[in-house]
Formats: sequence, structure tokens, C-alpha cells
Amino acid sequence: MDTTLKALMEYPDINFIDDYTLQLLEANMLAWFLKKREEVTKKTITLGEADDRRLMLKAAAYYMFHGYEMIDRAGKMNMLKYSIGDFLENLGARARISRLDAAGSTATIRFSMDSARSSATGIPAGSRVSAGDGVFFATNEYAEIAIGETYVDVRATCLTEGSAGNSYGIGEIRFMVDVVPFIDSVTNVTAAEGGRDIEDDDDLRTRIYLAPDSYTDAGSKGGYEYYAREFDTDIADVKATSPAPRIAEVRILLANGQIPGEEFLTAIAEYMEESEIRKLTDALYILAPTVVNYDLEFTYWINESDRSRAESIQNKVNDAYAEYILWQKSKIGIDINPDELVQRIKAAGAKRVSVVSPSFTVVNDESVAICQNTSVTYGGLEDD
Repeated sequence: MDTTLKALMEYPDINFIDDYTLQLLEANMLAWFLKKREEVTKKTITLGEADDRRLMLKAAAYYMFHGYEMIDRAGKMNMLKYSIGDFLENLGARARISRLDAAGSTATIRFSMDSARSSATGIPAGSRVSAGDGVFFATNEYAEIAIGETYVDVRATCLTEGSAGNSYGIGEIRFMVDVVPFIDSVTNVTAAEGGRDIEDDDDLRTRIYLAPDSYTDAGSKGGYEYYAREFDTDIADVKATSPAPRIAEVRILLANGQIPGEEFLTAIAEYMEESEIRKLTDALYILAPTVVNYDLEFTYWINESDRSRAESIQNKVNDAYAEYILWQKSKIGIDINPDELVQRIKAAGAKRVSVVSPSFTVVNDESVAICQNTSVTYGGLEDD
């Protein structure tokens, strides 16, 4: 879970019906019925489980409790911690925040000629190219190859919205769909990036929670980090720093520890410039974090008393170290901490762990730690 969202979820839990339950409502209705009947008739009775009167009370309690649940839900839909769907979007309206729509990925396409011409060669806006799989990219603007030149680079956007358009590596988009006179070949010189699916509730909730950071005009750390997150829901972490007066550096890390490429960084830099997010006195640089590589090597043992669960524990250990690797690379500036690894492996059921690598390493606010090589050895069963 994102650390910002985790902080929000640590606020006290609220229940608008004081943890009232259906069973308690049934018991209260039955007790009230018997008391009132005794007051009126001066007789004490009991109602068996199959008594029609008891069944009627239980049926009434069942539907009444639905009303209690709706009261609780209505109250929670007004609270950021619990709100979902359209209710959450209306909470966002208080901060003028709306759910981000899906968007197509972008790539820089090189249109090339075999030989230079004596006049400029135009590339119409909207010229489509493809990797040959039925997914099209269209140029964002008119471009032209200058006299004496043989190529021009122009950015294009995927016409299919969503993160699926991010799957094209350099050189894979190489077919012209719309023929452009004199153009002999096309290819993408950057990987396709920046496509996103419609924003989910957790990402929207995080942006609403961070919204107060955007209220300043002073170029604050929180402000730059908020606006960067607003650009794309695929951004997992943002770190804004100022290495010198009037210089702001914003580093971006994508989901699952993915390092953003040139296309993504260019797009977010243009967004923050065009949206007047950059403060007038700041030189703003949008960067990818520096990668600090480490190797993961450890041996673990399982208690003899856990022999019957040994296979299950081994599977849990595999999951635990995979989660550690993901945790380590999902946030900028997290120190490489073998204690965290040991804690996770033991929580999975291992008796003890001997870690060869990594050793504790400080990771600065400009870097992210990413595992390069993995070697895990199961040492077998040991006496408790």
C-alpha cells in the first residue's frame, strides 16, 4: 500500500451505528415485545424458535437492520477513508479534483526518406503508424522534414486508451497506416509510455488527501509531488528536492519499481510547464531516480516440528522475498535493509535466516534500490 494511503487508513475507524448487529436488534425487539405484553396482559410467556410471533419479529428485524446498514454507509460515504465510486468523486469536488480519464500512451516516431529533397516534406497531423497488430498511433501535430534533411521526429499518441499501449519497445512501431508521400520508413525511437487506465478509487483518494499541498504558490515540495501524481495514475512515488536555490528536481518512480523512460519524462515535464505548475522563479527538472543495484543471497532453515508444513513454508518464503524485492524498489530513497528481509522470511515460518547479501546501505533521496541477482537456498529442517 502507498505510504500516503496507509497514513490515511490509520485514522480512527468510524461506525455510525455503534457496532450494532442484527443479532442484538433481534434480541432487543424480542425483549421489548415480551415486556410490553406482560405489562398489558399481566402474564409472562416465552416464544419458541418456531413461534410465528418470534419469526415475525426476526423478519422485521432483518429488514430494519438493512436500514441501519444504509445509515452507516451513508455516513461513511462522506468520509475520505471509506468513500467509493461517485461518492468519492463528489468528495473530490470540494478540492476541485475529478477522476482522471484513461489516456493513450505516446511515442516519438521517426519519419525517414532514403534521400534528401530540395523542398520541405510535410507530415500531416494525425498520420497513423502501427506495429502491425491493429493498434494505431497518430501524430500529435504537423511536422516536416527540412530541405536537405532525411528525417524528422514527431510525437504520436496511441488511439487505444489505457496502459496496454505501453508495451511497445523501441523499433517495434514500423508500419505506415496512412501513406505519406516521399516517406520511405517509420520507426519509434522511444518506447511507448504514459498510457493509463481510468483512475481507481485508491489513487483518487490519495490525490484528494494530498490536495492541500497544492494550495501554495511557493513551489513547495508537497506541491510539486501532488501535481506530478495528478499527471498519471501509474506513478508510484514522487520525490521533490532542491539541490540549490531556485532549482527544483522532481524524480518519478512508476508502479512496481519501473523506471520512467524518455517519453514519459518528456510528457510530464510538458504537462507541468504548460499547466503553469512550475513556479516562475524555479528551474524545474523532471528526472528518473538513479538505480542502486544490490544482490539478494540468503539461506534459511525450518523447524523440525514444522516438518508437515515444510512445503507450505517454502512457498510462503518465496512469496516473502518477492514482496521484499517489490517493497524495496517501490519507493524512492528507501535504505537497503536486510533486517526487513529477515523479518519477512521469519514471519513466513522460517526458523532462522543467514543473509549474505544485501548489507545495510543508505539510499539517498535521488535513488531507488533494485535487486539485480537472486540466490535463495533452503538449508533444510533443524531441531527447534
